[in-house]
Amino acid sequence: MNTKIMKRHLIGLSFIICHLSFVMMLTSCDKDVFDVNSDPFKDQTYLNSLASPISTFLTEQEGFGEYVKALRYSDMFNALNQSSSGVSFTAFVPNDEAMREFYQRRGVDSLQQLSREYMRQFILYHTVKDSILPDAFVQKKQVQNLNQDVITIAIDSLHAGQATLNDEGRVIEMGLSAFNGKVYVLSRAMTPLVETVFDRVNDGGRSTVMVDALRATGWDKKLSTVVDTTLNADRQRVITHYYYTLLNVTDATFQRAGISSLEQLRQQLRQADRDGLTDDSLLREYVGYHILQNQYTTAALGAMNGSEVTRIWSSSAKNQVFTVTVDTLAATEADRYTINAQSQPVHFVPAASDVLSKNGYVHEVDGWMPVWEPEQTAVLWDLADYTDIKNIVDAQYYQPAEPTSSEQRFRVGQAPCFQYELGEAGSSNHNYSDIDYVTCKSNMKEANNYDRIVFNVGYMGHVSMQTPTIVRGRYRVELTIVYMTGNNFMRQQTDGNGGLLKMSFDDRDDCTTFTAPYTKVASPLPGVYTSTIFDEVQFPETASHTFSFVILDPAASTNSNFSLQFDCIRFIPID
Repeated sequence: MNTKIMKRHLIGLSFIICHLSFVMMLTSCDKDVFDVNSDPFKDQTYLNSLASPISTFLTEQEGFGEYVKALRYSDMFNALNQSSSGVSFTAFVPNDEAMREFYQRRGVDSLQQLSREYMRQFILYHTVKDSILPDAFVQKKQVQNLNQDVITIAIDSLHAGQATLNDEGRVIEMGLSAFNGKVYVLSRAMTPLVETVFDRVNDGGRSTVMVDALRATGWDKKLSTVVDTTLNADRQRVITHYYYTLLNVTDATFQRAGISSLEQLRQQLRQADRDGLTDDSLLREYVGYHILQNQYTTAALGAMNGSEVTRIWSSSAKNQVFTVTVDTLAATEADRYTINAQSQPVHFVPAASDVLSKNGYVHEVDGWMPVWEPEQTAVLWDLADYTDIKNIVDAQYYQPAEPTSSEQRFRVGQAPCFQYELGEAGSSNHNYSDIDYVTCKSNMKEANNYDRIVFNVGYMGHVSMQTPTIVRGRYRVELTIVYMTGNNFMRQQTDGNGGLLKMSFDDRDDCTTFTAPYTKVASPLPGVYTSTIFDEVQFPETASHTFSFVILDPAASTNSNFSLQFDCIRFIPID
């Protein structure tokens, strides 16, 4: 055993000796929250008599000199040495070779050529709150760092003790023990997310027409905003994160359509206008048509809607949608997805798509993608697919990539996407709040995005939400629910009337129905079930609609197992 490894093992033994007393301190108080701006040991040399906290631990090891320099340079050395009650970390630490390779990627020769703020973001990006043991780490698919970014984890099945983070960082040693957490050694550093969606488009000078259009419509400011803090009616701080997906058109692509400037883009839009809109309105519509109000990968945009190969997406342009069609047999990645296949087909440019930024994704497309209204297309409405909900749910649990090992619940009734009132008698179900976001375990793996929304608003409680944009026409409407064994009284109507609901769109009499979806569950086994709630509903115009329901079952207030667990709603076109 070499000196470096022996030293790490000796420190690990020291950690085990003091671990019990440390756990007692951690459980004695849960109010301490990591705050790099209120470091109790700032400008001091922090030492712990029991064992070395992370920053000090790294100074005692060989091979981490550059990272220690980065900690000191960014004023983060003492922050990662915090070990007061309730504070522990997992640090993904690039070794010296990895740091030097990172400098090369950034086009610099040394640490000092990068700003202190950038390196602060670098440290935060490589640090996770709470200490993660290796046996727990290898079971995780993602974690959330101190910058609230999600870091994906791919365990290397061929090399024990190794993993890849965000398809970039390379873990080569797992779970070295410091007093206040764990250290995972990287042979390749991760690139921190500091650029916004607008930065990604603006950088490089390849998209000057699109950049000018974003600036002319005010979208440059929106796409540059990551987080905003406001005060609510109770004078409490409300932190809002913003997420976007931009379909970017480069100058070269515009030029193939005869567009070389913002003015020429305006001319093209004016010539194609059939509604008599002003030039500014046409430009706002065009730009908004290329922006979605959440972050989606190309794979998510092209995800099949059941057996449907074409999926419709609401853009930020009012009442305007585009379609994405997937070809599962495509020979190349560029041909796999087609946008607006029935109009002027556009494809993603794989090498310049799925570009992650601080507040969303940028995907380059190979056509200028004018605004177009498709024929009726099936719409999959995931009831949790709102940025309002995403702002509340921990990033590592929102729309997880796979079923979670245990249910994770978050109260989301305060999200602006919900308008609701409790019934006067309230609810007897104390397992849920008024409205909760809940992840799904493997027995509910058929749920879209492995999550659902649970409504617990009592008898005569009512809820309303805005649908995605739906193309005008006639549809059959299907509701997918999560059914638990505790809902059996609803299925068999042994207490109450089976969860009877009054559902409607836009409060129209011809778009109102009375339905009890839990009575249509065919099996007593827990699972995900779908039933038709409208045999036919007609929407006269392409628009978003107000969907609402009222609970007409008295058991919603008297039975402690009553809850409505909704996954998604599908709109199936009727020819």
